[in-house]
Amino acid sequence: MILEKLNEWPSPKITKHLLIFSIILTIIVYPIMAYFFILSKYPVGFIESQLSFSGSVLKGHYKITNINYYRIMQILDYAYMISYGTFSFSLALIISRKFENGSFWSNSGHLISILGIFAACCDAIENAFILAMLTDPSGFPDIWAITHSCFALVKYILLFTCIGWAIVAAITLLIKKRSS
Repeated sequence: MILEKLNEWPSPKITKHLLIFSIILTIIVYPIMAYFFILSKYPVGFIESQLSFSGSVLKGHYKITNINYYRIMQILDYAYMISYGTFSFSLALIISRKFENGSFWSNSGHLISILGIFAACCDAIENAFILAMLTDPSGFPDIWAITHSCFALVKYILLFTCIGWAIVAAITLLIKKRSS
């Protein structure tokens, strides 16, 4: 099974390098994205926009947005997806490998590492819909906004699951270390 391979692959050294790479990439990409987001004058935050499930709401936002800057930010978001997908993958593996092989925490961590990548993939599809909507900001089919929001919802559920798992698993590790 592929999850069992994650006990050893990628190697601990490569996994650590992936974690460091993801942090550096985030530090580089996120401020640039934020800069273009501010320049775009997009009227609401990411979560409110991504979970609107409404073409008319997004069309209203796009009317008062500098679409060119907003498009640049959406394109840069693909690099950010790589950073957080890699981060969640490598962090979950690093934590899960501190538990005994075959244990609940080891197995669930392997699954979580894959879910982090899947979250980034959902984000990529969501962004494809955003970029498609930006080709005709006032006339795109409303179903695109609904589909975009569905992928965003799945992304957020997966990300919050990954974050929650990492917090609980790390606390569990700390408790185990203190009790031994």
